[in-house]
Amino acid sequence: MARRKHRPHADPPRAPAPAGPEGPSLIELERFSRASLHEWLRAADQLGRLQAALYFGLESSRQEQGQALIDALRAGARVGFEFEDWSRIVDYRYTLQPVSVAGSVKGEGGRFNIGALLSPGAFTPFPALYLAEDYATAYRERFGQVPDAKNLDLTGAELALRRPGSFTQVRLQGRLDLVLDVGDPAALKPFVDIIKQFALPKTVGPLAHKLRLRRPPGMVRTVAGLQRQLFQANWRILPMQFDLPANSQVFGRVASAAGLHGILYPSARQEGKQCLALFPQNWRGGGSFVEVADPVPPEAKLVRLDATTGAAE
Repeated sequence: MARRKHRPHADPPRAPAPAGPEGPSLIELERFSRASLHEWLRAADQLGRLQAALYFGLESSRQEQGQALIDALRAGARVGFEFEDWSRIVDYRYTLQPVSVAGSVKGEGGRFNIGALLSPGAFTPFPALYLAEDYATAYRERFGQVPDAKNLDLTGAELALRRPGSFTQVRLQGRLDLVLDVGDPAALKPFVDIIKQFALPKTVGPLAHKLRLRRPPGMVRTVAGLQRQLFQANWRILPMQFDLPANSQVFGRVASAAGLHGILYPSARQEGKQCLALFPQNWRGGGSFVEVADPVPPEAKLVRLDATTGAAE
């Protein structure tokens, strides 16, 4: 009779070793098998397929209704918007070019613009200049926390996943010929009246069923639903994890194509405050401008954007 082979038993969880003079030892938080790892990888692949199906499945509808969407945004835009004492934060090394848009097309881009590293060749990058109505809002939009927060375990830089470093805050003033206030429901209604007719791609349902999602994907049917997409604090999830534009970036692409000079939107991190995403590439032939409000160093190269400079820098 063949001898029965004994299967090795998994080692029981070990209690953490007592803390030594250099601090506590590592504590096991989770144990997983090779099978569960493969299961997670399959789920990640299916989730990527789902997001791609949502984006590319709706792209044909956006293209078919492209001119109508452009006309809808222009219909909701307001003419003439002046601002002063607004703020912008730039890294210290860019102090002499405080209104340059060059940084906005690096990486995945910003809330309302697409960057050059977002699926190169699939999406056309375009710039935007971001500013906030005061220093505290600009700081929180950039670093995720108010500048004078007390009794916090994490600093603003740590919350932003970046090393502490020097930065420059500049006060700005300017005027926009044509701006869309996405905090105003009436301004978005013509746009929503078009996209609410879009149908969910047929491939989305089966993919969502395989993933057993608690909340299956749906379509934006109301102004409030669109605003939730535009104002999401964690809008970077799609571009960072799936290399696809966020919904707010897709919206910004249409707004830029519509020739709008900027988007006025409520801060996602400072309640009651406003931010601006400017599209200087659309300012040629108009009177829109943004400039530094205070005296600047003589070496400063770019302190004003207007119809003559556009998005050249």
